[in-house]
Amino acid sequence: MDDILEQISAKYQSFAPRQRKVAEYLFHNLDQATLLNSTQIAAKAEVSQATVTRFITGLGFSGFSKFKRSIARKLLEDFSTSTRLVESAKALEGRTSVFTDILRGDVENIGALSSHISEENFEEAVNKLCSARTIYILGLRSSYALAFYLAFDLRFFLSSVRLIDLGVGDIPERLRDAGPPDVLVVISFKRYTREVVKITEKVKKKGVFILGITNSELSPIAQLSDMALIAEIRIPAYFESFTAPMSLLNALITAIAIKEREKALPALNDLEKEFQVFETFAQ
Repeated sequence: MDDILEQISAKYQSFAPRQRKVAEYLFHNLDQATLLNSTQIAAKAEVSQATVTRFITGLGFSGFSKFKRSIARKLLEDFSTSTRLVESAKALEGRTSVFTDILRGDVENIGALSSHISEENFEEAVNKLCSARTIYILGLRSSYALAFYLAFDLRFFLSSVRLIDLGVGDIPERLRDAGPPDVLVVISFKRYTREVVKITEKVKKKGVFILGITNSELSPIAQLSDMALIAEIRIPAYFESFTAPMSLLNALITAIAIKEREKALPALNDLEKEFQVFETFAQ
C-alpha cells in the first residue's frame, strides 16, 4: 500500500475544495496530526468535522483510528534518513536482481509522467519559457544537478537564462530586476529545502511566473507555483531517483529547441566555430 502522503497526493484533485484544505494541512503538519483528534484537525484546517470524516472515507479508511495508525506508520518510516537505508535493504532483500528492480522503478516513474502532465500543460510550460524575458532556474542540494543541466542546455536556444547559485551570497542582486515578464523554474523534491521555499515566496511577490518541477501537487513548491509539473522520484532505494525528472527536462529542452530552432541556429553555428578555435573537444 502507498504511504499516507502518496494516497493524499494521488487523490488531491478529486477532493472537494474544503477536503483539499484538510489534505494541505496534513501534508504540511503530519507530525502534529498524530496528537490530534478529528475535531482538532477540523479546527486546524478550518473545516467542519464532517469534512474531515468525508476526507478520511475518501482515502479508503473505515474509521479515524485506522487513519491515525497509517499516519503513525508513515512517521516511523521517515523518523530519520538512516532508516531509509534499512527499509530499502529490506525491500530489495531476496530479490533476484537489484539492477532490474531499480530499472523497473525508474520505468514506472517515467510512465507516470503522462498521467501527471497533460500535453496541454506541457505545451503551456514550453510557451511560457520561450516567451519569458529572463528564465531564472533554482534548485538546491541534489536538485542543483537538475537545475544546472536545464540551465546549461537552455542557453543554447534562449538568450537569457540564469542559474541561481546560493554559494555566492548575492541572491538579492541576482533577482533584483526580476518581474512579471520573467519565469522562475524551481526544482525541488522531498525533502524540500527551506531556503528554496523562502526564495520562491519572495520572487512570487515580484510578479514572476513560478514554474515548479516537483514530486507532488501538495509539495510546498507546487503550492507556490503558477504551474507545477509533477515527476515521481520514489524507488526501493535509500536515495530517490531523478530519472523521471531528468526525462521531463529532456522533453522540455527538446520542445524548446524545436520551437526556437530558426532563432537559435545562427548562434549555434557561431558557437560551433568557437569550439573549433578553442579545441574544446578531444575529437
